[in-house]
Amino acid sequence: MTGIKSITMAALMISGLCGCTVMQLRNEVKTDEVRLAGKEDELKIEEERQAQLQQEIEQLKSDLATRQMSLDDLKSRLTQLQRANDATPAQTKAQQDEKRDRAAKLLKHQKEVIAIERSGASLEEKQKRLQFLKEEIRKSLSLLLHT
Repeated sequence: MTGIKSITMAALMISGLCGCTVMQLRNEVKTDEVRLAGKEDELKIEEERQAQLQQEIEQLKSDLATRQMSLDDLKSRLTQLQRANDATPAQTKAQQDEKRDRAAKLLKHQKEVIAIERSGASLEEKQKRLQFLKEEIRKSLSLLLHT
C-alpha cells in the first residue's frame, strides 16, 4: 500500500510540475506577444514617418521642376525637410547613415541658398544661380530617395 501511495504522490507531483511548466510557458508566450505587438506598432510609426519624409522630398522635387520658387520659398522648404529628417528616428546603422547623409545634403543646400541671397549679384544673375541650384537640389533629392 505504501508503494501505491508513493507512486500516486510521485504521479501527482509530476503532473503538478508539468502544469506549472505549461502555465509558465503560456505566460511567456503572452509576454512575447505583447512585446511583439509593441514592436510592430513602433515599426508602423517609423514606416509612416519615412513615407511622409519621402512624400515631402517628392513634393519639393516636383515643385522645383514645375514652378517658380523664390529664395524664401526654397529656404522654407529646405528647413521643413530638415525638421522632418531630424524627427525621423534612426535605429540601425544604415538608417543613421542615411539620416546623416540627408542632413548634410540639406544643410549644404541651405547654405547655398543663403549664399545666393547674400551675394551682391544682379537680380538676373541671382535668378540664374537659383535655377541652377534648384536643379542641383532636385538631383540631390532624387539620389537621396533611391539610396
